[in-house]
Amino acid sequence: MQYLALLTASLSFLASSVSAASLGSAASLNVCKNEVVASETFIGKDHNVKLTTSHCDGVPQVSSQGAVFNKRQHTPGPPVNVCGNQCDTHCFNPSGGGPNENDCAVIADALLYDEQNTGDLFNITYNGSPGDKVTMQYGSCLTYFLNQNSRDFIYCRSDWSSLVTWLSGDCNAANNAHGGLCVATDGDWYIQVQHA
Repeated sequence: MQYLALLTASLSFLASSVSAASLGSAASLNVCKNEVVASETFIGKDHNVKLTTSHCDGVPQVSSQGAVFNKRQHTPGPPVNVCGNQCDTHCFNPSGGGPNENDCAVIADALLYDEQNTGDLFNITYNGSPGDKVTMQYGSCLTYFLNQNSRDFIYCRSDWSSLVTWLSGDCNAANNAHGGLCVATDGDWYIQVQHA
């Protein structure tokens, strides 16, 4: 019961802390040039969610207002804990071709399973440079966290789980969308949910 109460509280917090916006007819931002995979493994109770860490060159960067830009000022320093930080939601229009919400629920559950068994906090980047990416996939659902800064970030599995649930439900065909993303208000990172 505590688990359900925590999830409900997390979703309520997210609902009050994000602003829904639209990227118009923009496609999902899944451009990853020269992707170099650092590791692959499977997570969750059934080890059925693929987790990949990688680095990308030339990834379009997104501001919290949803604008795509190419250059970003980089801030070196120690890892920064961004758990609970607010982000702005942007849905990809029009509807059609989005991930199956049930597939996304498997990823959300795998994140919560790992949170309970290995801890909530984890380092989201592997070499602290713009373009570091952590990707999870199950069935038709793919989600990733993209670092748009040169710092290492520490993030929460529970927050990511809540965002996967939020984006797959709020940015779906019923809402004239096919996935979406949530960009940190400072533009340093974003989490995206899309069709695999």
